[in-house]
Amino acid sequence: MRRPPSYSDSYVVLSKDSHHQLSPLVINHPENNEEDIGIIIDNSIVEEPRYYKVIRFIIKCSLHIFFISIFETIFYFMYVSKSEDVGILGTVNTYFLPLINSCGNWTNTTRSLVLDILELEVNKTTLDTIGNNAQKNRLNHNNDLLVLSVIYSVVCFIIFCLMSLVVYLKKIKIEWNKMLFENILFVFMLGLYEFFFFRTVIYKYSTISTDEINQYLIDDATQCLKN
Repeated sequence: MRRPPSYSDSYVVLSKDSHHQLSPLVINHPENNEEDIGIIIDNSIVEEPRYYKVIRFIIKCSLHIFFISIFETIFYFMYVSKSEDVGILGTVNTYFLPLINSCGNWTNTTRSLVLDILELEVNKTTLDTIGNNAQKNRLNHNNDLLVLSVIYSVVCFIIFCLMSLVVYLKKIKIEWNKMLFENILFVFMLGLYEFFFFRTVIYKYSTISTDEINQYLIDDATQCLKN
């Protein structure tokens, strides 16, 4: 006695006269991206090793920090540091420029008296030497900081390259175009925000005023003379 046809999940029995073609059933999961798909072995999906996710995370973080470090280095050393120097010179000029502007109205006797005092109390040759050395040391120190910031960026890039090599050897799936686009777009938006924040908040921040500095100097000088 023959067993009736079996209708399981894997087979469909058609009559001999049927001309229909069988096609495989494909189930799509739009919520899963390329990186979430496991490894396909013998037509079955096997969950990928957990360290794959760790490698993807390191790649994304290292590339992210690399772009930010490049931006921060350029933004600070090319813009912020120069603005700080201008601000300090502006504070000094508050006291210095009025003296220079009034120098033309001095009498010859006043000029000779002030010049005698300066030559007596200040050795210009020594002062110039000290000032030039201080400027040289400051520039060398700042250049060292610039080199250090570049080293940080290079370290991040090396980590990114090493992890990318692992991805290539292990054939780990990564959406490179999407990752690069997101990181570049993020750094661009961050740059616009930092520039806007610096110009509208930091640059307009009110530091200690010249009137407060005058009060501080006169009060301490008066107290010193009275004691």
